[in-house]
Amino acid sequence: MKVSAIGEFGLIERIRSILPRPHGALLGIGDDCAALRPTAGADLLLTTDLLVEGVDFTPQTTTPFRLGRKAMGVNLSDIAAMGGLPRAALITVAMPPDEEVEFVDELYRGLREEGARFGVEIIGGDVSASPALMIGVTLVGEVEAGRAVTRSGAKPGELIWVTGRLGAAAAGLVALRAGCRLRDDQVEIPLEVSGPLREAIGQTVERHLCPLPRIREGRALAEAGAASAMIDLSDGLASDLVHLCRESGVSATIREDQIPIDQGASAIAQHFGQEPLALALQGGEDFELLFTSSWEPADIAAIFPDAGTVTAIGTVGDAGHGCRLERHDGTAIALTGGYDHFRNE
Repeated sequence: MKVSAIGEFGLIERIRSILPRPHGALLGIGDDCAALRPTAGADLLLTTDLLVEGVDFTPQTTTPFRLGRKAMGVNLSDIAAMGGLPRAALITVAMPPDEEVEFVDELYRGLREEGARFGVEIIGGDVSASPALMIGVTLVGEVEAGRAVTRSGAKPGELIWVTGRLGAAAAGLVALRAGCRLRDDQVEIPLEVSGPLREAIGQTVERHLCPLPRIREGRALAEAGAASAMIDLSDGLASDLVHLCRESGVSATIREDQIPIDQGASAIAQHFGQEPLALALQGGEDFELLFTSSWEPADIAAIFPDAGTVTAIGTVGDAGHGCRLERHDGTAIALTGGYDHFRNE
């Protein structure tokens, strides 16, 4: 059945039936505005992100359920980067009138389930007709008053850290561009590859389509007061480190031999003739956390329960030196690259 068959208000009622009734909001879907009461002693965090068909995704390389999860996940990652807790979301969807209603059902199921994993309720939004599919999420979060971790607090002499391992999301995109596809929620690989590489492709495609927001890690850093500055890695390590340093008025040097590259990303890069380091530096969409801290490494490690969750990759320097990568041979090059909506193909 097409969306045009049930119309705007029928679609809204169908969406409403998919979503559970909010418990934390004063008002949810049904009024001109949703209403949310802030927690006493907390600052509100607001973020929004827009996914556009043909720019941020294609229907041929994802499913509506995973698209819903990703649309919610990229916003959750912004809240994580501030050390906050997500609370409620507004969803705006624009689509062609001939879109299948079942597509919308699965899209909202993904939005709902990804939000529910982190305590987020969907409390409103909007729908509209459009030549291309677009999904906008506005997410409201909270953080203890005055405790939000910003991009502007890094100081010379501090260590630079990242959570997790990098390059997996970019490697998943490489595999999708090579012809790998999702069929019935399984990754279909039309290539002659070994068992381990097949497994790596499946894992990295999943990372590309469904990022893991580091809410727990961001909260742990904020509660401990360990991070002086923080950003999530949406555009790539090279680009996002530059953003953080610009806001903090500092420079940075990271070391090639300390960048934690995902093993699956390395295998995929080598198979398709790409450089693993390039996927980690410029690939983007890892949605790991990059942060700076004056704390000792042992104290940082003690914050996280899982060994290997965080890695020190470099140091913050004085202003005026830019952001550099120190190679294995001791030479240093300027960090460049990363995703830019208005410059990248």
